[in-house]
Amino acid sequence: MKLKGRVALVTGAAQGIGLATAERFAAEGAKVVLADLNGPKVHAAAAKLGLLGFESDLSTSKGAQGAVTKAIEAHGALDILVNNAGGSGRVTATEIESVTDEIWDQVIALNLKSTFLCCRAAIPHMKTRGYGRIVNVSSGIARGTGRVTGTAGAVLPYAAAKAGVLGLTFTLAKMVAASNITVNAVVPGFVLTEPGARVRDWFEGLPAPAQKALLERTSMGRAGTAAEVAATIVFLASEEASLVSGAALDVTGAA
Repeated sequence: MKLKGRVALVTGAAQGIGLATAERFAAEGAKVVLADLNGPKVHAAAAKLGLLGFESDLSTSKGAQGAVTKAIEAHGALDILVNNAGGSGRVTATEIESVTDEIWDQVIALNLKSTFLCCRAAIPHMKTRGYGRIVNVSSGIARGTGRVTGTAGAVLPYAAAKAGVLGLTFTLAKMVAASNITVNAVVPGFVLTEPGARVRDWFEGLPAPAQKALLERTSMGRAGTAAEVAATIVFLASEEASLVSGAALDVTGAA
């Protein structure tokens, strides 16, 4: 019960790492609120876990502030914010020439802008209470690992956005440290989430030799799981990490 009595808001929580984090937080005693752009999925996920979930476009000021406000109204406080919302979009763009202004702006907004807006909305409340734990989800691709082709989406703006998340994390941690607020990031590598997820479907559609070659790119020779990333997020959100701030923890199997 590492998070007993704490109130947590998890974004991008309808599936994958976000959902695994919400589930683990609840198991650790936290009161958890799920937010996601996909309304039907987040409501279904929240209902299954017996938690509060709602649809919100976190790439807008109104959506981010609304998510924070709903969490505070529901449980009287907000102690933990996990910025997991993001993605590389649904339009494949594997060459810079195919990255339009619209694709760039959308992917940056989904990942980096949403993280900034949710932090901006939550921190005044955390400052007033003199306590806060913020965990931002980046990606190994921000450090140059991973593939630039294969899965659908626009990898270039995604890499730039996730690198921006790291920069935001490092600087924001210094800005709010005096208020007893920690800001950290997790950097997942190749993670296979639940069946039906886009990356998992793509991976399972590869020939066995291609799957093997992809997994062998990590020193451990396997993909990570959403639960393993969630466990790292729990640590950063707990009192055990009270002196950890401005850090980016790799969850990559030594990729």
